[in-house]
Amino acid sequence: MPSIRAPGAKKSTTLTVAVKCRPLRHKERGRDIVQVIESKEVLILDPDLSKDYLDRIRNRTKEKKYCFDHAFGPDSTNLEVYTKSISSIIPEVVQGLNVTVFAYGSTGSGKTYTMVGTKDDPGLMVLSLHTVFDLIKMDKRADEFEVTCSYLEVYNEIIYDLLEKSSGHLELREDPEEGITVAGLRCIKVHSAGKILELLNMGNSRRKTESTEVNATSSRSHAVLEISVKRKGRNKYPNQVLHGKLALVDLAGSERATETNNAGQKLRDGANINRSLLALANCINALGKQQKKGLAYVPYRNSKLTRILKDGLSGNSQTVMIATISPADIQYHHTVNTLKYADRAKEIKTHVQRNVGVVDTHVSDYQRMIDSLQVTEVCQLKKKLAEKESELSSKPAEKAADDELSWLNIISHEISENVQERINLQKAMSELEETNLNNRSELQRLDDIISRHQAVELDGAIVKDLIARRLVILDNIRENDEAGINYQKEIEANEKQRGQLQGMIDEAVSRNGNKTYLRILSQYRLLGMANSELQLEVAMRDQVIRHQREGLKNLWNLLMGQGLDEKQISHLAVKQGLRIEGWTMTPLALVEKQSSSLTSSRPTSVGPSSGIEYLEGTKTCDFTISIFKG
Repeated sequence: MPSIRAPGAKKSTTLTVAVKCRPLRHKERGRDIVQVIESKEVLILDPDLSKDYLDRIRNRTKEKKYCFDHAFGPDSTNLEVYTKSISSIIPEVVQGLNVTVFAYGSTGSGKTYTMVGTKDDPGLMVLSLHTVFDLIKMDKRADEFEVTCSYLEVYNEIIYDLLEKSSGHLELREDPEEGITVAGLRCIKVHSAGKILELLNMGNSRRKTESTEVNATSSRSHAVLEISVKRKGRNKYPNQVLHGKLALVDLAGSERATETNNAGQKLRDGANINRSLLALANCINALGKQQKKGLAYVPYRNSKLTRILKDGLSGNSQTVMIATISPADIQYHHTVNTLKYADRAKEIKTHVQRNVGVVDTHVSDYQRMIDSLQVTEVCQLKKKLAEKESELSSKPAEKAADDELSWLNIISHEISENVQERINLQKAMSELEETNLNNRSELQRLDDIISRHQAVELDGAIVKDLIARRLVILDNIRENDEAGINYQKEIEANEKQRGQLQGMIDEAVSRNGNKTYLRILSQYRLLGMANSELQLEVAMRDQVIRHQREGLKNLWNLLMGQGLDEKQISHLAVKQGLRIEGWTMTPLALVEKQSSSLTSSRPTSVGPSSGIEYLEGTKTCDFTISIFKG
């Protein structure tokens, strides 16, 4: 069966950056230099109190001010941090999206406390897991869920599995479909948040920690807890799988050897931690420049930590960075460095896309789905149609006067459109008849020319061209005749529609109380339409008269072109029993005189060869021909 990957829409989003300041410890000597303003801004005071007012004016102070998405003071709990900065994106994991949360800061700043927490103040990892399983419990009746958990650490650039008692070295692999994966990493199926918390406590017990002068339980490795949620529908789209991932990262803290006084293995561990965190800082710098200045190289391969966090930093993930800082003045440089990188991280953009699993479905299954959707749509449309019909039938038989007038206006408008359509059809018929008349005249001339050429046996090529032209004209005449039949049918349909509309108006007038007003209004509009039709008929009659004048003028020119004078023409007319009226009148006067008689009489053709038109009289049987000069 074919494998089909359902498409997903991408959307761009920026990293959410939150800053959490831990409380000042009792054993720490010094003063608090961190102030949180309106849960957004962080103000770092100058740790040197010896500077006077002039130094501050000359901008020699070390005071810094930053603005972030969220800022939490020393009195904030982990639940408050979770609610304001993370709780809104955790539900996206159940919907097939990737979410990454990582804590960044110096050693002893409260990263592990923020991520893991305690029994009284659970951390972000614990709160996120409870939220995921609460959402699964709500949707479990409709869908099937499969949740797996993995937990790893990066210690001295070596990856270990924290869910294995004696884990060996694991290697990173880059898969084009799955992205960055760890070969051989154990994934355990879990059914509750309590089971994951047991695995989390077990993994933390195997994690590398050491005591330093700065932090009694300093983490010497970076830990990544990944929760994978696969969702499969029971009824709707049973073969579609949504795959969401939640990555919770607890980074080791940067440290200075002069502060921790480490030596030996601890010193080497600190150097490796600083090296990986420096690689992470370089990636954040490069990604920040990439958003501001365009394409920039991002050194993900400088550390295994950055390769693991690649999707979280710039790939398919919604990412939240929790920057933890210390309020002590002796930690000023660490605090400023942490906030500097957090400020740059605000510019980083990721591209979030829903992860839809591969579905193996036969074509017949898709056909059944399409048929089901079509049946549903047809039922909905039938229901809407029945509602419309019921609304129409439920209207009262007697309408208000305003509604009746409004309805009459609509019907009158439709009649106006009907009249305009009929006028256009009649114009088209008139133009078509004129075109056919010209075509038949040209056909007659071609027949005469072809006969003369064949009689004298002139060039056969000319005759062939004339015959080809004659066939073209015949085709045109035939097509015009067919078009005329179609126009006539449309005119008949138009007349039928007009009768229906007029019947509707008459019915409304007869059943309405104010009959006189409606009848006058109806007659007024009908007279306006009749006026439009009369104007069209006058225009068409003027066109016919103009064509008849041109025909008579051409006939006179033809007779005079044959070399005949007036006497000869009169002699021929007497022989044929024809009488020429007004011979002594001027051509223009004759034209004006005959135009009125042409409009009130019926033209009859003598024959196609003569081209002479004569009038059939009403009192006598004599035929009269009117010939015009010029």
